[in-house]
Amino acid sequence: MRMKNFLILLFIVLSLSNQASAQDNEKVYSFLGLHTAYSKYADQSTQSNGIKYGKQSDEWRTGISYNYATDNKKTLQSLIMQMDSGIFSNLFQNIPLKPYAGFALGAMQYENDKGYLYGVDGGLTYFLNDEIDIDLGYRFMTTSKVLTVDSIKDLTLSLHYFY
Repeated sequence: MRMKNFLILLFIVLSLSNQASAQDNEKVYSFLGLHTAYSKYADQSTQSNGIKYGKQSDEWRTGISYNYATDNKKTLQSLIMQMDSGIFSNLFQNIPLKPYAGFALGAMQYENDKGYLYGVDGGLTYFLNDEIDIDLGYRFMTTSKVLTVDSIKDLTLSLHYFY
């Protein structure tokens, strides 16, 4: 599958997940975000940074992010779609801290080596107010068609603005 086809697939999944939420008469919020991560891959540990766009309802959050990392003059770039849902909702109903779990898939390039990613994610979101949240998450993704990187592990800290 080429990168163009993969991006089209990501767009379709993002659109369908947002349509499903809208059909259930749930209010859907758009958000923009920035994140930084401690990333481990190819026997390297480095900081990565990224931007994120997504949609969130009371139950589901779908986002797509661009991530960039540099280690020893080699660069890693990825485009990752994440879809997650709140867990233990009844226990955390009246507090602004919300745990979540979900999955991630995407495309990556490490120097000239290109391929795909898939895996799981989870974490905690703390809602500061109706417009801003802070998210501490973990992603574990396995690679496909990549010779130099077997997996990527990210510990992320994100700030999202809802509009």
